[in-house]
Amino acid sequence: MNPLFLRNALFLSVPALLCGCSLRDEPQAFAPKLDAAYAVTAHMEYAESAADLLLTRQSDSIWDAEFSAPASLAGVLLHFDGNAVSASYQGLQFTVPKSAMPAKTMLVAVTEVLDSFAAQETLPCAVQEDGTWQNTGDCSAGSYTVTFDANGVLAGMELPDQPVKLTFREYICVQENAP
Repeated sequence: MNPLFLRNALFLSVPALLCGCSLRDEPQAFAPKLDAAYAVTAHMEYAESAADLLLTRQSDSIWDAEFSAPASLAGVLLHFDGNAVSASYQGLQFTVPKSAMPAKTMLVAVTEVLDSFAAQETLPCAVQEDGTWQNTGDCSAGSYTVTFDANGVLAGMELPDQPVKLTFREYICVQENAP
């Protein structure tokens, strides 16, 4: 085989390989699976606390967060309607309890980011080595990273400036206008 051919082939393939490796970090158009209304179970770690909840998006800017843990928040339902937040426990309305204030503050930022995705068909995401996709950006609470699994399902979110980290599981589509 011609040594000049091999040298040229090697010379031309090295930049192609280098470009291919750097594309992994470059954002690409990615279509996540986010329905207009959905529910997802979440484990939230914030400051030195943790909580488990069911986060439900009913429609644009309307969310519910129902806590199952810790014991001090179990059964508390926070309802987000635009800028208003109300709380209830077993049907009784009350002001947001002091123990829920840090979680409420974090959830306002989380719902803000997730609502911003609703109007977009695709998001600029970078594929990770494990096959997940990450979208990064800024919101009123600082920077964020949202992770989707390889199938486009919501998997996690971090707000490092707060700090808060959510792990999502059991994503389900919620029927709009259900009786």
